[in-house]
Amino acid sequence: MSSVTSKKISYMTAVQFKESFYEPAPEVGYVYVGNHLPYANEANPSTTIDSVNDEKLVWENMIAAKRITGNDVELVIPKITWTANTKYKQYDDRVAQEDLLTGNTSLNVKPMYVYTSQRNVYKCLSNNASANSTVEPTGDYTSSNGNIATSDGYIWKYMYNVKSSNKFLSADWIPAPASTAQLDYTVSSIGVLDGELTSIVVENNGSGYYENNVAVIPIFATGCSVLRLANTTNVVANMFVSGTGIAPGTFITRVDIPNSNITLSTSTTAAGGGNTTANQIALTTRIYIDGDGTGAVASPTINTTGYLTKVTVTTIGTAYSRANAFVYGTGSGASLRVVRDMKNGHAFNPARELGSNSVMVVSRIGEIDSTENGKIPANTTFRQYGVMINPYKYGQNTVVSTTNANSVISQATVLTLVAGATYSIDEFAYQGLPNDTTAANTVAHGSILDQTSSQVRLTNVRGTFQTGVPLRGASSGVSDRLVVTIQNPEFQPYSGDILYTENAVKTSRTEGQAENIKLIVRF
Repeated sequence: MSSVTSKKISYMTAVQFKESFYEPAPEVGYVYVGNHLPYANEANPSTTIDSVNDEKLVWENMIAAKRITGNDVELVIPKITWTANTKYKQYDDRVAQEDLLTGNTSLNVKPMYVYTSQRNVYKCLSNNASANSTVEPTGDYTSSNGNIATSDGYIWKYMYNVKSSNKFLSADWIPAPASTAQLDYTVSSIGVLDGELTSIVVENNGSGYYENNVAVIPIFATGCSVLRLANTTNVVANMFVSGTGIAPGTFITRVDIPNSNITLSTSTTAAGGGNTTANQIALTTRIYIDGDGTGAVASPTINTTGYLTKVTVTTIGTAYSRANAFVYGTGSGASLRVVRDMKNGHAFNPARELGSNSVMVVSRIGEIDSTENGKIPANTTFRQYGVMINPYKYGQNTVVSTTNANSVISQATVLTLVAGATYSIDEFAYQGLPNDTTAANTVAHGSILDQTSSQVRLTNVRGTFQTGVPLRGASSGVSDRLVVTIQNPEFQPYSGDILYTENAVKTSRTEGQAENIKLIVRF
């Protein structure tokens, strides 16, 4: 028994995740930031795992969160920047997509697509028989329907352009549109042709393929279908014929060896040369394409020892659902395979074609103002961020709705205190017996996130704080400031689902500063 799971499943999952934030009844999702407390080693963030305990710790460390909208999520693919003297894999309908999208660093081989200095994305359709790319592709769908042939023998398919303002562009990732209808990208259905024949693979080189120039005797006139050659050495039926007065695509239909005559598939269109020497024709190996489409033309490359080394598609045809290619020449044994087009054509769905199984979630903390309307401290640090969906309002047991979900929420517990000495940021603050900082012995405790003259904000809260009771500082020694009011977090701790968590090096916020948070969720 043999089975395979298509990468399309990963792509579909990524698409569903993206769509879940802007469909008619969207998920209510947030990007959260948290953990202002230092790591044991600040240069080495602690690890997190997908466990119940770690998810609870996320909630306890949470500082604030910002709502995710449909415009904050996009499909992305790894950025493969075009580099000179590098081999790129070429699209092949018989090669697993995983292989096409995986490079080999030791062999200087990269996946089948590139991102260029003009922010264009191209798919490699032909790599010139596994040669290195030396010329960066340029041009878009307005040139040859987006089929870009470079002087190094590569053929590229223009996929789309990424605007410099696109917020999903990063050092390691580029956004990928799922259709030609997405206006944030320079992409068009004009360059999408179903059934393009763009590549022919040489599966067997064969041998004995010789090509030559032969004199015609006498000089032929217009309208000749039979030519007499000086000799018929290495002349066989179905070879291509070219030269002065020969129509493009003409080939030999019959060879009369005793009389040194050949019959042409198309009569001459003009007279031949002016003397015996100049009146020559070229006889070359012919590639014949048989299929249900039209327009494809290919030419072979024969080396000096008579081997067929590669076939170049010189004219890309259209509407081929099937095709076979055959070699006609003096040799034998060569075999070819036509590479089938993508369903609906190359560039129809760039994200799917280029194997997107990831989304980027972008959130800008400090977009409204440096404190996001007072919800996020301007002078603090955070070391953790991620994605959560469908939390509850504090004290409720139903998911927040699109109508009552605030764009920014604070998850800190806010205590209003009587005036007094200041606490130390990040210190352990508690209600309970003086100098007894054993967590189990306290009535309630937390960690100081920030403070004003009359308030403190706490994270990592345990227990229930009480009014009229002092909030003691374990390191500052503050012990006489009574709690006047208590403001709970906006979301019920441990509600909803934490989908993604990343522990990172410290980010220090300052007044007037904004932070762009870019998260990659892989499926």
